Amino acid sequence: MNMEELNKSQIVLLTLLVSFVTSIATGIVTVSLMEQAPPVVAQTVNRVIERTIETVAPASQAAASAVSRERTVVVRETELISQAVAKVSPSIVRLYTSSSTTATFLGIGVVLSADGMLVTDAEALGKLDTLSIALSDGTRLQALVVERDKASGLVFLQATSTESTITLKPATIALAAPLLGQTVVALSGKSVVRIEDGIVTALIPSEDGSSGGPTIDTNISPDSTLAGSPIINTEGEIVGISTVVSRASSLKGFIASSVLVEQPEGEKPKEETKTQ
Repeated sequence: MNMEELNKSQIVLLTLLVSFVTSIATGIVTVSLMEQAPPVVAQTVNRVIERTIETVAPASQAAASAVSRERTVVVRETELISQAVAKVSPSIVRLYTSSSTTATFLGIGVVLSADGMLVTDAEALGKLDTLSIALSDGTRLQALVVERDKASGLVFLQATSTESTITLKPATIALAAPLLGQTVVALSGKSVVRIEDGIVTALIPSEDGSSGGPTIDTNISPDSTLAGSPIINTEGEIVGISTVVSRASSLKGFIASSVLVEQPEGEKPKEETKTQ
């Protein structure tokens, strides 16, 4: 076709085609040269391109692209409490007399290790050495008293079972001392889980400086707690346990969980395994 015979539309289309092919070839050559160029040259070219884009692009578009969107997530304390209770509930047991006819409710216990070490209030058991415990799923096991700590009012038990499928979930013990004003939640209930939240109002040291540990005073009503009722923080960690010693110091008091942490190495919580 003779160039002189082309009309205006055909000449414009031909010009656009040549420009398109030229731009593609230019891009290929540029990429090839950039890969071979020294890093200093590549950085300079990139800066020129960035400055050119900033000049050409509208200010509103540049500002819109530079704005980072932040999303604030509000976590209510009630949600933290619900999560904490759900976390610790499998580690809470209920204690009963081992009578084969009518079992009497005694109090609340806390699982310390997966091999069946438990802890509760001495007043809940009295002089009993053998009792029955009910796990959170209703499973019943036998337990024997292995140690009584008069200084703290705690009793340590060992659960026994002949079923290899039964597992116990140890509770997480708070390592740090609670703070005044810190939110705590008491767990109780003879048949179902009942809770009442409050705050730490005082930390009362033991009178004789013994290993009984300090008493955590709260504003939680004593009517809502049972013998051995634990208090937890919003992380689901055991902070204290209601014992005869803590109640003698304050009706709303709980013996600090630091007593549990100081137990001999063999009695500390262990990794979850099956109870034999």
